Amino acid sequence: MLKKCLTTAVLAGVALGAAAQTKWDLPSAYPISNFHTENLMQFIADVDKNSAGKLKIQAHPNASLFKAPEIKRAVQSGQVQAGEVILNNFENENPLFGLDGVPFLATSYTDAFKLYRAQK
Repeated sequence: MLKKCLTTAVLAGVALGAAAQTKWDLPSAYPISNFHTENLMQFIADVDKNSAGKLKIQAHPNASLFKAPEIKRAVQSGQVQAGEVILNNFENENPLFGLDGVPFLATSYTDAFKLYRAQK
């Protein structure tokens, strides 16, 4: 999944042209020390490296730009270029979004990946 997201982000940056640096805002509801944000910061570093610095992503952790329930709509409406959301927060839109939030359904990263593939 990270590889697919990274590829999409890099391709989007390349498609915007090699002439100028592109900057994106990426809101997250989690504090900087949370593992979600730590993973997000690694993703941003990977995009920077793989785009040769042509795509710069500015993280906005701790709901400093948008609160958690607002992030998805902010991306959809073009207020920001990317955002981090936990899909089970949107279970009311599609019941499948809630599966990975069921306690003990997936108890390891391996099980979580299997669940992800089944949900797709």
